[in-house]
Amino acid sequence: MKNHIKIIQVLFLVLFIAGFAFAGGQRSTGSGENRVLTFAHVFQTNHPVHIALVEANEELQRRTDGRLSIQIFPNSTFATYNDAITAVRMGSLDMARLDSASDWLPKSGVLLGPYVFRSYQHWDNFKKSPTYETLKDEIGRSVGVVQLAMYHFGFRHLTGNRPLLTLSDFNGIVLRTPDFPPYPELRTIFDTTITSTPIGEAYMALSSGLVDAQENPLTQITTMRFYEVQRYLMLSAHMLAVSSSIISQSTWNSLSAADQQIMREVFRDEATYIERMVVENEENLIRMVEGNGMTIIRDFDARPFRARVPMVLQNFPAWTDLYNEIQRIDG
Repeated sequence: MKNHIKIIQVLFLVLFIAGFAFAGGQRSTGSGENRVLTFAHVFQTNHPVHIALVEANEELQRRTDGRLSIQIFPNSTFATYNDAITAVRMGSLDMARLDSASDWLPKSGVLLGPYVFRSYQHWDNFKKSPTYETLKDEIGRSVGVVQLAMYHFGFRHLTGNRPLLTLSDFNGIVLRTPDFPPYPELRTIFDTTITSTPIGEAYMALSSGLVDAQENPLTQITTMRFYEVQRYLMLSAHMLAVSSSIISQSTWNSLSAADQQIMREVFRDEATYIERMVVENEENLIRMVEGNGMTIIRDFDARPFRARVPMVLQNFPAWTDLYNEIQRIDG
């Protein structure tokens, strides 16, 4: 019964998006006509990902003399994360964000694995490597979309109402994570109980005590105001929040070669802009949550938790070769 309901929901979403595109989305492929591409994401409008997308839309219009533009639907107002990806794959939504492609290409899940990237420089060097270009194209083919560019929006950190510094500190703790792999593998890293409360319900779950702790990048911790319901911020940097911009294969095929190149360049620049905003503003965000009452624990010792990564690799053997390849990259 649940599967039937889900199928109906997806079909309704597809029909709704298709109706929007037909009625007002201006999906013409003529080179001389204006065209509006639809883009759905889950972030609030003060999040770096949304801010950078607004900038990308302005740049796209400038470089195409207004022929191409983007209508942005933030904060899950048009579709949830999973439904947006489904719609892009089916060609009824033009663009969305893709965090993990592990459902289609299992090895790619390592990008969101715990303690894979050691620093922002490590990520930068990865993006300059042949491994990145090969993996990006392979993900696109596997998912059935075109992946324009990957980016990060910061390392993920822990928050809680007591310091969480050792494995024993996690005894009896319920930790909120996103509801898709590999995030639940944090139960292995921290040896704790995991719950996958939807992000929109996380604040209330923390406030009521239903959930004890959560993990997110600083950008999300601040925009979701988790500092109001959590007392400690542990700079655990246990995962890098990695995502990408994807475009429907049918939309991509309808663009000219020149416009495809412009799209690649615009979204490459958008990815760089997101990363620059995140890194440059990180200390400001830490001071912000500290000013709102959180105690910051900077000297988090990751070694006991990093030592448990081989246990995660046992659970995800498809990751091993790519994990080792990434570890050989400097940074």
